[in-house]
Amino acid sequence: MLSKNSIWTSGVAAIFTLFSLIALEFFNFIKWSPIGWGKKWLLFGSSHDWWKWTALLILILLGYMLLYGLSHLASRIPPSITAIAISIIAAASIEWIIFSPNTLMEGIRSLSIPFFSILAIVSRFVTGTAVYMKKSFSSNI
Repeated sequence: MLSKNSIWTSGVAAIFTLFSLIALEFFNFIKWSPIGWGKKWLLFGSSHDWWKWTALLILILLGYMLLYGLSHLASRIPPSITAIAISIIAAASIEWIIFSPNTLMEGIRSLSIPFFSILAIVSRFVTGTAVYMKKSFSSNI
């Protein structure tokens, strides 16, 4: 299932997401640091921020490769529906873990719309490419 197309699609999506996270943090659109997890882990605690961003890039790349593979398998579901569902779940999960709100309404208010938008755009790109390639390849056989 690992093809050139999946690697390139996941790579471009991961790099775009990483630069988007840097921009969201720089312009204070998110109230958390994308590399803030490095302080909790002893391995990355005193490392330079460059290594934390590189580790985050690799983690995001693996996540998008997994998303590409799952989207390739679930090609009967429209990519728009899959992308929006995955974006909602991912954004809510990530920010819920970071903020640990006490109530559901507090958790909903803490969601970042720009962060959700970035996830929606990139997940639509990845799922749309996976479904297109699956249908394109199966029609050529």
